[in-house]
Amino acid sequence: MKSLSAPSDTAERADKPLRGLERLLRPLESVAIDAAPGSESRTWLSAGDWRLLASPRSRVDEASRSSVEIERFRLEGARSLRAFQRPDGRVYVPFDLEEAYSNYITEAWSEEAGVRKLSESQLRLYYRLKGLLPRRFWLTLRRTFIRLGKPPSFPAWPLEHGVERLLRFYALCLLLERGCDEASFAWFWPGTRRAALVLSHDVETEAGLELALELADLEQERGFRSSFNIVGAQYEIDMGIVRELVGRGFEIGLHGLQHDRSLFSSRAEFERQLPGLAEAARHLGAQGFRSPSTYRVVDWLQELPVDYDCTIPHSDPYEPQPGGCCTFWPFMLGRIVELPYTLPQDHALFTLLRRRSVSLWLEQSEAIEERFGLIQVLSHPDRGYLGDADKRALYVELLDALAGREQLWKALPREVAAWWRRRDAGQTLAAPEQLTGTIRRLGESSSEYVLLEPPSPSAETMLAPAHSSSRQASISVPG
Repeated sequence: MKSLSAPSDTAERADKPLRGLERLLRPLESVAIDAAPGSESRTWLSAGDWRLLASPRSRVDEASRSSVEIERFRLEGARSLRAFQRPDGRVYVPFDLEEAYSNYITEAWSEEAGVRKLSESQLRLYYRLKGLLPRRFWLTLRRTFIRLGKPPSFPAWPLEHGVERLLRFYALCLLLERGCDEASFAWFWPGTRRAALVLSHDVETEAGLELALELADLEQERGFRSSFNIVGAQYEIDMGIVRELVGRGFEIGLHGLQHDRSLFSSRAEFERQLPGLAEAARHLGAQGFRSPSTYRVVDWLQELPVDYDCTIPHSDPYEPQPGGCCTFWPFMLGRIVELPYTLPQDHALFTLLRRRSVSLWLEQSEAIEERFGLIQVLSHPDRGYLGDADKRALYVELLDALAGREQLWKALPREVAAWWRRRDAGQTLAAPEQLTGTIRRLGESSSEYVLLEPPSPSAETMLAPAHSSSRQASISVPG
């Protein structure tokens, strides 16, 4: 097999900003692929069970019958378009890879998918009446809504492979364009870690903040630290608890000013709350944010006065604003690092769906580790959530199972966000913990397209020589 060598065009690439999909993969040597934006209206394209939203390119002269088909994408009706390799080796893709990636992570797909959700007027009515009726009533109503509804076909729940399939397809196109069977890329995580694990909690009430210490004890006993996202102006914040958590190595994040949908209810209200969010983040020492009930306008998230956000789900049909970014890797939204939560929320799993085991959590975490992504658990310390003894016991089962997974990078969200920001900007290339993964071409019939291989446990070859005096400061890699 031929392999790609270290990049010979580094200077040229330094002057050309990388696009999002290339920044996700970070191949050591990149090449241009003929995947220009299409002139047609965006629509759904599918290959097997893989669906993506993009603007198809008009039919082109395929050069000759000797071009080799890479993939065939079906459109609505009987029409289909081919991705192929020309006799001269050039690869042609019938849509813009970057547009498809952006439509996933920004949830632009939701405009074309007919997502089943509450209307704006229904949401306003819900929050107007929420405090007037008992919690049991609303839970019964939501369970009925779930039972009578049809599960969405897209994004798949609990695991959607859209971005992963796009990344693998892009990697195959790179190999074909270069005439290679394998290539190196900057590995996703520090060192030889196969995946990253983040534990995060949203604290909805003052009583929940008191219960946070019990969760912290359980996590610390098993070698974990987590983040507690606190509502900035709804309840009295016991700063003694905050200081204790921080002193023990836990992280404090911000969970809005009020636990409602007001922040994203209008542009004017969003701008009105920004100064208060900035002051609350400063007071709490918060670097991260999650919106209450994960309400969001994706285009506005990059304006938040924090370093990272963790509002967008990988796939979550059970929130008042259902949807998902279809990826289990972090990504950039302007200057903000987005850390999607990738496991079902405790509320959805134990309360709405009434599951009495952590099997789904474990299956999902194993699947994401196999795909080298970010495992982010979103739970709550409050009563009705992990504040209840039976649900807390289930959470302990998850912790016990994850504690033994030695190849996971068990980190705080701010550590993952800092790493990803540096990797996205190419700043980890000179760091000793940045090792190389390998892309290997699979057989022509494989829907996986390529094999992604992590660095071997004994990997010693790094992207920068060990004696480099210009190496940037490395980050710690906790167990």
